[in-house]
Amino acid sequence: MKKEKSYTCPVSVHQSICEMYDLTKEKGIATIFDRWLDQQPQCNFGIEGVCCQLCSHGPCRVSAKTPYGVCGANADTIVAQNLVRLACHGAAAYSHHLEELAKTIIATANGKTPFKIQSPEKLKSIARTVGLDTSQPIENIAIQLSSLILSELRKGANEPLALVEVLAPETRKKVWKSLNIFPGGVHSEIRDALTKSMTSINTDPIDLLLTALRLSIAAGYMGLVATITLQDVLLGTPTITETEADLGVIDSATVNILAHGHVPFVATAVLMASQKPEMTALAKEAGAAGIKLYGSMDTGQELMQRLNSSAQGFAGQVGNWINQEYVIATGAIDLVMMDLNCSIPGLKTTADNFHTELVCVDRIIRMAGVEKNIDYSPEEVEKQAEELIKIAIEAYKKRGKEIHIPKNKSKVTAGFSVESILGALGGTLNPLLEAIKNGKIKGVAAVVGCTNNRNGHDTTTIALVKELIKRDILVINCGCVSSGVQMEGLMQVEASKFASEGLRSVCEALGIPPCLNFGSCVDIGRIGVLVTAIANALNLDSSELPIVASAPEYLEQKAVVDGLFAVAFGLLVHLSPVPPVTGSELVTKTLTHSVEELIGGKVLVETDPTNAADLIEHHIEMKRKNLTKEKVLI
Repeated sequence: MKKEKSYTCPVSVHQSICEMYDLTKEKGIATIFDRWLDQQPQCNFGIEGVCCQLCSHGPCRVSAKTPYGVCGANADTIVAQNLVRLACHGAAAYSHHLEELAKTIIATANGKTPFKIQSPEKLKSIARTVGLDTSQPIENIAIQLSSLILSELRKGANEPLALVEVLAPETRKKVWKSLNIFPGGVHSEIRDALTKSMTSINTDPIDLLLTALRLSIAAGYMGLVATITLQDVLLGTPTITETEADLGVIDSATVNILAHGHVPFVATAVLMASQKPEMTALAKEAGAAGIKLYGSMDTGQELMQRLNSSAQGFAGQVGNWINQEYVIATGAIDLVMMDLNCSIPGLKTTADNFHTELVCVDRIIRMAGVEKNIDYSPEEVEKQAEELIKIAIEAYKKRGKEIHIPKNKSKVTAGFSVESILGALGGTLNPLLEAIKNGKIKGVAAVVGCTNNRNGHDTTTIALVKELIKRDILVINCGCVSSGVQMEGLMQVEASKFASEGLRSVCEALGIPPCLNFGSCVDIGRIGVLVTAIANALNLDSSELPIVASAPEYLEQKAVVDGLFAVAFGLLVHLSPVPPVTGSELVTKTLTHSVEELIGGKVLVETDPTNAADLIEHHIEMKRKNLTKEKVLI
């Protein structure tokens, strides 16, 4: 008799997901947690990053017994090559998002989309920064700025990126130039990095690591900072607002559409179209009370950040990428629109047990078995949005009677950005800087990125965040991490009761939660802007600040390039689980120690959240000594 597999701990930190997992087990539907168990034990060669499949001699697996691949490459070279390719994937995905955004703004300025320029002042501000004439009509400025961004994407690797020149701190630019990692165009940097990491082209692990850092800076200023800036121009700069999160936000009485992914353009258009009287009438003819759009992963985070501008009517956030099968299993979701990252093949397997329609809404996305593809076009998106709503209404008519929606939901305060923080502080960073200087806030931890099974679906994240706020460390969240923190109620003002006295007093005085939602993965760029502003205000380099980054449950390639960018920015970067580099002593030592001497930042690997909090707090305390320097200006 086959022994039943079991978990040694709950599958998720969230009660709602544990409840839905039990339901799928009862129905005989295998989901992500079951497939994770089926994969155990996993290959240590892959875990350590010492498996090479680049040529037909492979796969070569390096070990103490066989320290060289067929070509003679050792663990150092293989691990570094693998890391570079991971970073390339992340940079490529970010550049796709940015290119779609720039083209959307151009189409909007030409009057060919349902969107409008929501933040003209921000448009003028960034246009002035890059040297454009801001006395001309807004539409002309938008077209010229977007065209400039597109040309920056396509620059040669030997042509320095203009955005890095005008936006990066002078101290950082000096370091990057000294190491020859000041980047050119993102597409060129991706091309060169991929070429370097081919079979027997660049086999120097140190040069490969520098290549990865160079690529991360290009991705950081284009894929992150440029994207959040242009997205604010188009959809509106986040302003502080309130919404709800967790599966309990789902309404069984309405036609329910899930916006799932990272790019919010189709979701925004569907949200706008869902409020048209003719669309509401169609839903009511089908027997529904109306139409609601919910967010999943980063697309939802983008929408909730802009409830006061382009996302009015947003119905709430259901969770992060691991939630996706369990949202379907409620039986109450009629349509899932899949854009860009993290629509897993298992989503189709689960949807086959229900009435839910899946539609790919980006030309990059395709899923086996999904026949409906409505590829986003800025000029056609209004019609596409209405078509998607009609698909959802038809699916609603086929909805089964077995609906199970957990009751769990939490209030969320969202909409934080550099601008909204300045607004809350009276137009200056001084109150925040003073709170850091006097120790009420010891420092800031940007806890960002993904979630995964290896760490227990948000389990490590929630434990780490709770430890940090208990130590007077203000937390900023981006990405799938944000959904987990929201579901546990840590992004509401009342959560300040979990913080220690200093941080709690600041939160109560300002009316903010101890964990600030900065939005999606791409909004990590917003954190970079804030760090730059703090460094400039204190007359310090970013590497001297009591600020750390943490990806406590990182998952995929975008997280890799994000982490490298933070290291290049001079920050301590905490990672969990252990990244696939430990097969190389050289690469591991370089990332966790040696690189700090060169660039100011380094990687900290710690899987235990309490130990990680101890080490982060120690690092912050060490950096706080810089606040007593004579050059600090408050």
